[in-house]
Amino acid sequence: MPPVARRLADLLIDPHETPEVEHKEWIDIVGNNDHKAVLAKALIALANHGGGFVIFGLSQTRQGVVAAPNRPLDLTGYTPDTVNSVVNAYAEPTFHCDLNVVEAPDGQSYPVVSVPGGHRVPIRAKRDGPNGQTVKQNTYYIRRPGPQSEGPQNGREWDELIRRCISNARDELIDQMRSILRGEAAMEPPEDDLAIVTRWFESSLARWTELVGNTPPNSTVRLPNGHLAIAYRLRGNLNDLTLAQLLEALRRAAVRHTGWPEFSVPARQNIAPYIRDKSIECWMALDGQEHGPAYSDFWRVSPEANFFLIRGHAEDGADPARGIPAGRVFDVSSATWRVGEAFLHAANMAREFGDPNASVTMIVEWSGLAGRTLTSLDGRRLLFDRHHAHQDVFRNSLTVQADQISDNLPELVAKLVVPLYELFDFFRLPAALPSEELARMRANRF
Repeated sequence: MPPVARRLADLLIDPHETPEVEHKEWIDIVGNNDHKAVLAKALIALANHGGGFVIFGLSQTRQGVVAAPNRPLDLTGYTPDTVNSVVNAYAEPTFHCDLNVVEAPDGQSYPVVSVPGGHRVPIRAKRDGPNGQTVKQNTYYIRRPGPQSEGPQNGREWDELIRRCISNARDELIDQMRSILRGEAAMEPPEDDLAIVTRWFESSLARWTELVGNTPPNSTVRLPNGHLAIAYRLRGNLNDLTLAQLLEALRRAAVRHTGWPEFSVPARQNIAPYIRDKSIECWMALDGQEHGPAYSDFWRVSPEANFFLIRGHAEDGADPARGIPAGRVFDVSSATWRVGEAFLHAANMAREFGDPNASVTMIVEWSGLAGRTLTSLDGRRLLFDRHHAHQDVFRNSLTVQADQISDNLPELVAKLVVPLYELFDFFRLPAALPSEELARMRANRF
């Protein structure tokens, strides 16, 4: 499965609607003008929200999300050209969407539209829908609680839309200045904070080892080919949160730039988070199923603002038909996405704890590196030489103020991942790669 399709397939493992994900049944976006207007409204709202995804072929029922009835005999009508013709007909300014047909765990294929974010001006509908229904000219649609796509209904929602656009323009300006001014937000972790988060890291890793010890010896949930483990701690003027409040904060803080977010709070009861030792735990393999290394996350969060996540390498879930055996390659871009997502999650949780200026001390560890070859799974990066890792485990750490994360994200990520890639026969990560990859991630451009 190509990397883009594999990332989008993450949306279908535990499908549910969120502000960033909208489900549609098998609407006719080729020959039915009413259905085109329905799609246009969703696309405009997601674009104004900051990007997201529309998945065709899913229905919301009392039993949960199920495959929609009346599946078409073929899916040839669901193409990027068809979707973008709807955008061009209804949106001002226009934007480009991608569409991929993705296979779900049930074996069925579903079209998934990727809607970009990062727009510097709000997007409006430039025409009415058929008979003046569904879409109204000059209306700016957003994603509202429900979730649903509607126009802003109060000053706060207008403020959020305008602030998002101003922030996007500001981010673009900062990116342009980045080649001139180098951010220096990171610092060496204070010894006491580093010691505390290290103890949390080790105790959480031990807890995960205890859990996987009860699984079959050949289970992929044991992550036999290595892992990515992330721990961080917030320190500042933090509010006291109950465990129930902490769980709700985790839901709100999710960074949904990827199909399978870090610290995801699943909706399915058999893998839902639970309380243990005065902390919240979640193990995606709790249902006893084989999810593969990249989808067997274990995370643990405490009310003292300690966070831990472990997952397998996405490279080890690559399609064997492409000749990529597990444990043999390491992608040149994936670490940037994963660490960037973790920093953004920390910034969100600092706000949830009531102190956007809180310090974040983070530890990141990669294992199972020895014997891997550096590659570019999606083919966007050219590697002219073969670079191999000879060290099996690499760990790095730093401390940053949470309110400096967004503006300095590429520099922060680079401080953690550049030494990682040097392990691959002294490979020098291109200076522009973190900035370019994180811009793609934050715009939901897989």
